[in-house]
Amino acid sequence: METILWILIILSFLMGYVGLVYPVIPSIFMYWIGALIYTFFVGDNLGIMFWLILGVFTILVFVSDMAITKYYVGKLGGTTQGEWAAIIGVILGMFIYPPLGVIFVPLFLVFITEMFMYKDASKALKAALGSLAAFVTTTLFKIVVYTLIILWFVLDVFVF
Repeated sequence: METILWILIILSFLMGYVGLVYPVIPSIFMYWIGALIYTFFVGDNLGIMFWLILGVFTILVFVSDMAITKYYVGKLGGTTQGEWAAIIGVILGMFIYPPLGVIFVPLFLVFITEMFMYKDASKALKAALGSLAAFVTTTLFKIVVYTLIILWFVLDVFVF
């Protein structure tokens, strides 16, 4: 039985990574599921520091998608409306043709919004590319965060 539970823990962690390319899967919650399976069914409680860090990382992951997208679109010349179009695009993109929707829906929405604002395709494209830069940045950030969560989990379970 314990072997099956460990397989579920490992699968939940792997599903967290799968969520990076298939964003309908709530990646960060997969790490919570793995940690909760361990806590309630396999071993002792994980340390309070693990739960605090997991909570902080959860908040960071949620905020980073929106904040980094807004930042990059603005930095590359987007208007406030373009920044909001990018945020809405990220949310809609999770459900529209995943996994590519998260990349192309914000790009399209920002481009259309900026075309209405600037009436200049090159400026609109530059701002829209900010949503692409944000996607790459947040994905890399999440890879680092998810790897740190797994490392902390392994250390907490086997070392501390």
